[in-house]
Amino acid sequence: MENLGGTKVRQIKKLIECIKNKKKENFKGIITTSSVHSPQGVIVANEAIAIGKPSIVCVGINKKAFEKSKLNHLPLRLAEEVGAEIINVAGTGFNSVLEARAKTLAEENKYDLINFGINMNSYPEAIITSVADQVKNLPDNLDNIIVPCGSGITFAGIMVGLEKYNKKEKRIIGCQISGYDRSKEINKILDIFNLKKQYELFIDKTYPYIKNVDFKISQDFELNVKYESKAFQYFLLHRN
Repeated sequence: MENLGGTKVRQIKKLIECIKNKKKENFKGIITTSSVHSPQGVIVANEAIAIGKPSIVCVGINKKAFEKSKLNHLPLRLAEEVGAEIINVAGTGFNSVLEARAKTLAEENKYDLINFGINMNSYPEAIITSVADQVKNLPDNLDNIIVPCGSGITFAGIMVGLEKYNKKEKRIIGCQISGYDRSKEINKILDIFNLKKQYELFIDKTYPYIKNVDFKISQDFELNVKYESKAFQYFLLHRN
C-alpha cells in the first residue's frame, strides 16, 4: 500500500524496527488495538507484512455489528485485505478494556503489542524522534506553531524537535480536538527528554473524536477531516 504516509506511519515503522532489533528471533508477530475509525490497524498490518510477520488487529464493538463493521469501515477492510486478522475482543471501544484483552491475546500468541496511541512507555525514543526529526524541515525562525492534538504525542514530539534543531519560535499552540486535556501526557513526554518548554493548549469540545468534519481552505486545499479541520475551525471562531 504505497499511498500510506504521515506521522503515524513513520512512528509505527520506527517502532516495529526497534521491536524487531530488540527481540530478534523471538519476534513472532504484532498485535495492535485500534478504533474502527483509525488507520492504525491497517498501518500496523502493512508494516508487519512488509517484514514477513503476521498481525492481529483488536477492536471493541457490539458483536452483532462486528461483521458489518468490517465492511463499513475502510480501515478494518484494508487491514484485512493486507493480511491482518481482525478480532473483536470486547463489546466496547474503551482503551483500557481493549488493551487488557489484547495483552492477554499477545501473551498467548507470543506476539508484541502496539497499543492504540502507540507504545510511549516502552519505546519513547522511537516514537518521539520519528516526529522530532521532521522539524528540521521547518524554517529556523517562526512566529506561531499551531498543532492539532489527539493523544498529544505528535505535539510533544514537535517540541522535542524544536529544541533538537534549535528553532526559534514565539508561540507553540496545541488544539486538542476531542475535548480532553492531554497536558499531563504531554508534560510526561517532555520530562522523559528533560525538556522545559512553554506551550499553550486549547481544548475544543465541539466534536467527538469519531466525528469527521469536512473543511476546505480552497477548492484544491482540503484539510484532514479528523484533526486539521476541527482545529482550524476552532481558531476561526476564537481568533479574537
